Amino acid sequence: MSTGSVKIPKANLDSKSTFRKQFYRFALPSALGMLVNSLYVVADGIFIARGIGTEAIAAINVGYPVINLLAAMGLMFGVGGATFVALNPDDQIKKNRIFTYTLLLNLVVYSVISGIVFLFPDQIMYAFGATDRLLPLVKDYLYPCLLAAFFLMISFSLNAFVRNDNAPKKAMYSLIIGAVTNVILDYIFIFKLHMGIEGGAFATAIAQVVSALYLASHFFNSSFKLDLKIKQIDWDSIYKISSLGFSSFILEAAVMVITVLVNLALIKSEGETGVAAFGIIAYIFVIPRMFFIGLAQGIQPLVSNYFGQKEYKSVIEVYRFGQKVALTLTLVVLLLTFLYAEYIVSVFTGEEAIIPYTANGLFLYTSAVVFVGANFMNISYLQAMNRANLANTISICRGIVFMAISISVLPKFWGVNGIWLALPLADVLTFLLTITLFKALKINDKLVQPIVEAASIHIPQTDLEPIQIPRPSRAS
Repeated sequence: MSTGSVKIPKANLDSKSTFRKQFYRFALPSALGMLVNSLYVVADGIFIARGIGTEAIAAINVGYPVINLLAAMGLMFGVGGATFVALNPDDQIKKNRIFTYTLLLNLVVYSVISGIVFLFPDQIMYAFGATDRLLPLVKDYLYPCLLAAFFLMISFSLNAFVRNDNAPKKAMYSLIIGAVTNVILDYIFIFKLHMGIEGGAFATAIAQVVSALYLASHFFNSSFKLDLKIKQIDWDSIYKISSLGFSSFILEAAVMVITVLVNLALIKSEGETGVAAFGIIAYIFVIPRMFFIGLAQGIQPLVSNYFGQKEYKSVIEVYRFGQKVALTLTLVVLLLTFLYAEYIVSVFTGEEAIIPYTANGLFLYTSAVVFVGANFMNISYLQAMNRANLANTISICRGIVFMAISISVLPKFWGVNGIWLALPLADVLTFLLTITLFKALKINDKLVQPIVEAASIHIPQTDLEPIQIPRPSRAS
């Protein structure tokens, strides 16, 4: 058990300093950690494209949805378990049970999915858009990554628990350690040892193991402990973990669905050149996507804690401030893409013919990034307040329903440009749906009402007590 505590003061109706300090403490390390993590993914793509060729990028883009699915499952169990704990902070036995279930769920799901892929690799890869020419390269990359994918799942799950265990900086450091490890090994394996696409795969796999082991070391002195004496499975807890994290799963799994749908559309109309271009675009787009996922995940501990303590003023302030930060940064991303799309693409490839083609796709694919940031924040906000069903509905509409409709309709009118615009349209439709649901269900109105009622009762400032939340005995 923890011996220390950290105080999060109650919100002052006349001051915004409290929630902003907590926002900077939790959300920014989470976002920056994800940003660094995305940079090593991009570095991986640059090394592979420059050291092997754009054909290797196309192969990775075909095989990576499998890894993406496993990462999505790890994220679901981690965010769901960490949110469940945040909503029950004082029950140590339940915390340990949730932590244990989270790890076991990862193990079971990894065993099932990886087993299926190893048994039927050709059938699965052809379904994801592989050609006879790409299939050997796909396998060379996929197999090493798949062997280490359990550690990737554990990294996603433990990262959420470490952040909620009052160690947001340690969660960020784990991503930095993995990033640095991957970049160094990419250079050694691809350029020095000439291991080809397998070298990039082994670099990624080893980095995932290192990151997971670093996060695991946190729990030697944590309030979370494995409870392996569980005699009867608590199906309600398993359901709660899965339901609370399901929208995070959909957000990440949507990348798999989007990748497969776009690959299939491009291989049909543009051939392997289109898939290679999309591979480069996907590597670039991972930077804003992961940054805004990190920012959205970072507000979860704050919103859950304030909501659990009925500090609704702080709940709303955190949400609004997070949306302002997201809007500002998405506008920056949009401007940079508009001005430097060709230059950004040229970092990945020197093939003159593919650069303008890919740059055009990059700008169109990024055109609705403003709505991407807003959508991720809205979904995480609902999750943190235990509105899992609503968050899940919005996530499914974005990643599956709206995307499937867009990719089916737009290319008929605008050809390849319609393929690039499918995701932006899905994000615009998701934003409109979310705003409609927020107003119809009065999500924030229900939080504002108790504040208005409380404001009519004059309470001296000295009566406001600090909120206590557990802090691990070891510094983060």
